[in-house]
Amino acid sequence: MRIVIFLFFFLSLFANDTNTTLLEQKLNEISETLKKDEFYINYKSYLNYKKLQNKIYSLEKLARRNPRKYKDKLERLKTELELLSKNRNIFKTLIKIKDLPKPPEVNNPFQIFNALNYEKEVKNVIHENLKTYNNFKNTLKLLQELNEINKKLKIKDTETKQAIEDFIMINNIYKTKLKTLEAEAEIYKQKVKKEINKEINKLISLIISIAISILIFTLIKLAVKKYIKEESFYITNKILNFINITVILLIISFFYINNATYLITIVGFASAGIAIAMKDWFMNIFGWFVIMTSGNFKVGDRIKIYLQNGNVKIIGDVIDITLTRIVIYEDVTLTTYLYNRRAGRIVFVPNNVIFTNPVFNYTHHGMSTVWDGIDVTITFDSNYKKAVYLAKEIVNKYSKGYTDITKRRIKKLKSSYNIKNANVEPRIYTFIEENGIRISCWYLNNYAPLNLRSNISAEIIEAFNKEDDIQIAYPTYTIVKKDENEKHNETEIPL
Repeated sequence: MRIVIFLFFFLSLFANDTNTTLLEQKLNEISETLKKDEFYINYKSYLNYKKLQNKIYSLEKLARRNPRKYKDKLERLKTELELLSKNRNIFKTLIKIKDLPKPPEVNNPFQIFNALNYEKEVKNVIHENLKTYNNFKNTLKLLQELNEINKKLKIKDTETKQAIEDFIMINNIYKTKLKTLEAEAEIYKQKVKKEINKEINKLISLIISIAISILIFTLIKLAVKKYIKEESFYITNKILNFINITVILLIISFFYINNATYLITIVGFASAGIAIAMKDWFMNIFGWFVIMTSGNFKVGDRIKIYLQNGNVKIIGDVIDITLTRIVIYEDVTLTTYLYNRRAGRIVFVPNNVIFTNPVFNYTHHGMSTVWDGIDVTITFDSNYKKAVYLAKEIVNKYSKGYTDITKRRIKKLKSSYNIKNANVEPRIYTFIEENGIRISCWYLNNYAPLNLRSNISAEIIEAFNKEDDIQIAYPTYTIVKKDENEKHNETEIPL
């Protein structure tokens, strides 16, 4: 029996020693973990700050009696205290809460995408704060485990007990702050959702307004197209498109700029800067406005423009008029024959050319004819009366149709302009020139006169050549040659 009691006592002692060893091992593990724990390190820094603050307070009392003795030490300690000043507040040291991002302002459709990501950003911040708080609770749990081990090992550790009390107090405040943060996050998210819905509704209203504007102008175009000619509709369509775009821009401005004074100020400063930097561009737009409202020429008209101080002559049909330029398709004309020797090109002329250069319109107000002239010179001894008669007959024959058309068109033109001389019959003039009598034939032709000019010229030459008493003149000179007998030999050579 004694042997059994002895064995039991021996085993109890061995078990106690083993348990103590395990507790000591656990104690060391927790202590090592705490040495690396962020919250515990910050807490120790806070304690060091307080100890150093108390030490400085005690030295300051002693320094009052003997300032020289403690002066250097006080300065050194105050420097150390300044370095630890970030840990002077235990709440700021241990409560590590990341602030919520400010809710974005939603003032236009492009900001909706940023606002939609806001909820995700808030969730990330809340998640990070909860993760940090869990780390804080783990530190508190380690301290409590350390305190339990100290009790079992009968180790007095007042510092750990004080740390637990401080951490429990901070834990209560920490949880309250997190709940407040979550409530604030919910308020922010609801606010952003309302702004998103408000902006979406505004965008829908804007789209509907723009659609109504487009629909109204489309109906106007369809109505106008029924009552005006196709040529006029092209220009009307351009004007209506311009007005429609202007209306749409105004609608957008009224939707997204709430302060009218702010809008006027921005427009004023922007206009001044843009007007200086883009003077030519604005002059082109103003030129477009003048072209559209004045009716001087339109798409489909045949016009002639002088450029570069008259050195360049462009003649052709207007095929388009944009905000910045006139588009002309060159045709083969008398100008082409005399000067350019090229045709068929697409020419882009800036609209501001109408302010500095003359523009000739061959088809204004429905006019489709122009005066053209052919000059033929006959010799002085020719029968010029017969020549004039023949030329007039030929010109009358070829130009009669154009003369009749012009008579009808000129009546319409008189309603808009004060036209006094409305004689549209062919005109024949005779002039005494250096080399003979020049017969100048003027007649009405269409705005592309080369074909008719060629036919009339050919027939006049043919008619004159048939007559014996009509000779076409050309510049000549006489060579006088003296032979050995001083006789004069004259030879007439044409130039």
